[in-house]
Amino acid sequence: MDGLSVSAGGAADLKLLLAHRLNMFKEMYPEIAHDIDAQSDMTESWLKSKLNEGVLVPFVARLGGNIAGSACLLIREDQPRPGSSLIEHPYLMSMYVERDSRQRGIATEITIAAIAWSREHGYDRIILHASSAGRGVYEKLGFRQSNEMKLLL
Repeated sequence: MDGLSVSAGGAADLKLLLAHRLNMFKEMYPEIAHDIDAQSDMTESWLKSKLNEGVLVPFVARLGGNIAGSACLLIREDQPRPGSSLIEHPYLMSMYVERDSRQRGIATEITIAAIAWSREHGYDRIILHASSAGRGVYEKLGFRQSNEMKLLL
């Protein structure tokens, strides 16, 4: 896309990453927007600590020089499993595209950048949880649905 760039972010993008993560959740769950806002300080502290630990890799998209979206890879530890010799894997999270930049392929380009980064760093898979709005983006890039269950305690 003309005028679109995706680059690795860093600690200087903390406020942007926080705003995008909170906005992502508010759009998915508007009925609990107050609860999402109430976790802002905790979320900011968590993001900052993960950036400082070097396990959170942000990607920031700009369209015509303006912020268009962002996402992060969280490098997380997992248990050994057949088909992989690695314990860690990237988890794509907090994908958010600004409202006025949607339907322009920005989430796709951010995801492509995250895939490239993961390959360059020797990872053999990326995991994510897709919203219904984002599922098509990931499926067209080769992501496949896996099975997970949850029990809220």
